[in-house]
Amino acid sequence: MFGFIKKSLTKTIEAIKTVAPKKKITFTKDELEEILLEADVEYDLVELIIDQTYQDKITREILRSKLLATLAHTTYKEPEYTAPFVELIVGVNGAGKTTTISKLAQRYKNDGKKVILGAGDTFRAAAIEQLTLWSQKLDIPIVSSKQGHDSSAVAYDTIDSAKSKGFDHVIIDTAGRLHTQTNLANELKKINRICDKSHEGSPHRTLLIIDGTQGNSAIAQAKAFNEMIGIDGIIITKLDGTAKGGSIFSIAYALELPILYVGTGEQPEDLTPFDKYEFVDGLLDALFVDEDADEKVKIVEETKEIEKEKPTIKETTVEIIEEEVEEKVITTEPKELKETETTKIIDTQDDISDDKEIEVVEDAIVEEEVVVEEPIAEPNLAEELLPQYLKDERLGIVKRESDTKILINYLNTPVDTYIEFIDGKWGYSK
Repeated sequence: MFGFIKKSLTKTIEAIKTVAPKKKITFTKDELEEILLEADVEYDLVELIIDQTYQDKITREILRSKLLATLAHTTYKEPEYTAPFVELIVGVNGAGKTTTISKLAQRYKNDGKKVILGAGDTFRAAAIEQLTLWSQKLDIPIVSSKQGHDSSAVAYDTIDSAKSKGFDHVIIDTAGRLHTQTNLANELKKINRICDKSHEGSPHRTLLIIDGTQGNSAIAQAKAFNEMIGIDGIIITKLDGTAKGGSIFSIAYALELPILYVGTGEQPEDLTPFDKYEFVDGLLDALFVDEDADEKVKIVEETKEIEKEKPTIKETTVEIIEEEVEEKVITTEPKELKETETTKIIDTQDDISDDKEIEVVEDAIVEEEVVVEEPIAEPNLAEELLPQYLKDERLGIVKRESDTKILINYLNTPVDTYIEFIDGKWGYSK
């Protein structure tokens, strides 16, 4: 699945290039502000990032740490549950709920799980028929009723059927509703209560579907849904068809909710797990020059030159080995002679005891030994003090510039700065 998110940022990158047509090593604050606004990052968040960036020249690493900080809450941990796992899908009409449900069902089926669908959107015309067509196409069972019937009853029947037949996943669709429609909001709360009665603890996950083309305007909707029933995660659809990819930063930062998937196409397999690192790096690749590119070219060229010279190196090596062999043969004979002569002298000297012979041999061995003293490593004062300085759990190391200068970041906030070891202690620096 790697690379799908980056490919879906094509239109957002095209929008960015209208204000930053050429890649650079660094950007000014004014340039960065224009870039983020063009990508549809909310103005208040842009101001926060700019105000809390202390460097005048903003490098890739500095901007990367800021953007990742806005996505600090995107990690999701699945709750403990007793099968089946029940998911409630909510969102306004046109956000892509039905298509997303089919994509989720396909993912679970590919993982070998048994899935059943509940057509709980009894409000919108043709919603039941649309989901039924997807269920037939994917060969997945569905529980449905007629338009206008009680949607909470559909939810109950779907969960009950899943429990009796041993299904692993239950996905329940709901009516597309606006937060201003009180009657539909009350219906959604009722479905929530009925799910818990049918299977204690369910729904185990309530997912909000957000249309990526709406950008930051979807934040108000998301907040309203979260206040009504509580949202556990977000799926952003139509990312491939919008130039507002930067709104993901605003949505994640404002709602403090995990983004689980992004829709990258219309097919059932076009649902990609959200990877914040791939998402951020995909945007940064369009802005910053690869500083290592020239070095990589040099390495490739040097490698080619070495490959050309390899035959010559092999011939020279053979000649050297032959010379060494000849020298060893010459020096071997005198060594044997010396050993023989030493033996004869010891044998003819009757007045020398066996103990003295041993002492002579041991002395000779000792004289040949070479004692190498290893230098004693001096303790690094900076290394010792750094752990003490970083006791604050909010801090994280972004990049180690040297033994005495480190770029740090306050977790969950788009803030980073340098700390440096000066005059025997660690402190902030720019």
